[in-house]
Amino acid sequence: MHRIVVLGGGYGGLRAIEKLVHTPHTEITLIDRNGYHYMQTEVYGYIAGTKDIDELAIDLEAWCEGFDKPVRFVRAEVKGIDTENCTVRLDGKSIPYDSLIIATGAKTNFPPFIEGLRAHSYGVKRLDRAFGFHHRFQHMVERKLEGDDEIINIVVAGAGLSGVEVAAEMAYMLRRYRKMIGKREREIRITLVDACDTILPGMHPRLIQSALKRLENLGVIVRTSAFIASVDDRRLHFKDGDRIPYTFIIFTGGIQGVSDFVPETFEKNRLEQLKVTPHLRVKGHTDIYAIGDVAEITDSEGNPLPPTAQIAEKSAEYVAKSISNRLRNVETAPFAAKMDGLFIALGGRYGAAELFGVRFSGIGVYYLKRIVTLIYYLGISLRVNAGYKVRK
Repeated sequence: MHRIVVLGGGYGGLRAIEKLVHTPHTEITLIDRNGYHYMQTEVYGYIAGTKDIDELAIDLEAWCEGFDKPVRFVRAEVKGIDTENCTVRLDGKSIPYDSLIIATGAKTNFPPFIEGLRAHSYGVKRLDRAFGFHHRFQHMVERKLEGDDEIINIVVAGAGLSGVEVAAEMAYMLRRYRKMIGKREREIRITLVDACDTILPGMHPRLIQSALKRLENLGVIVRTSAFIASVDDRRLHFKDGDRIPYTFIIFTGGIQGVSDFVPETFEKNRLEQLKVTPHLRVKGHTDIYAIGDVAEITDSEGNPLPPTAQIAEKSAEYVAKSISNRLRNVETAPFAAKMDGLFIALGGRYGAAELFGVRFSGIGVYYLKRIVTLIYYLGISLRVNAGYKVRK
């Protein structure tokens, strides 16, 4: 029996299991320190209040039990990997593997050269952080409803995909709250800040323009080429000497791979992502793979692929196929994937997209994104429901 261990119940880990579970003569174990799968791509809506928490989290144990051949789920924090004995070390025990898939994702990367940033701002990579933001945002609206006239300044630092989506959705919800709190809605201000000279750096100019126009229409203050020098308990200080007050800061400026448990011999880049071969194996190990945000994945030309759910799932599908082929002594060609496109949620029923080289924006993007998300969510939910039936 070939023992496959998957570390991490994110987009990549779950997709790998879905593809591997029907491979003969295998047993699969999923290990995650959390008991839930976190749908991070939908967090922008939850923070703003347009989505409920049940749309963000799925029970992993029930999901694992929902297969015809149950997958073993272990809720634990990984302490290390013993490559000589082929085991994953947990608290008080070890789990053996024949093939290991590292899919532990990423966490928010707070640049250490920005003094005070980590202490005074929060990322959105964790569900508990999103939960806190959601309630704090709602509390601010309640204060306005009761007549509070204090100016509230929300700063979203980082104008990549996550930052733009969070800022747009919060601004859209404030527009909706106008009927409830009247002119006091204007006393909650949202500022989107980035050091680059544009929002959505690296994306097509047409997408950037669509997003920028939408943000401005929603009343979001956009500040680009704005280098944050430091943060104290009241203000952001910029390198040019300017400063702005804040009530709270959401930082979406970058990621760092969750790889602190791997041996020192594993090669990493400056973002703590594992360096992998063209076959997505950890260098020097034929039985250990890394997928998704924790890995430095490139396209066929050597260009880094963005850390998205799409790439996590594509890399997972490739590794699952590679392991299955290996068990049948079949060679697998190197990983050769690219982005098929992306959706940008821009508040309410509006968005921008690029699909197979075609760029467009408007209400149609919203419905396309909803369909894609709904299909994914229903697939996972049906598996969870099947798992609960097994428990009965």
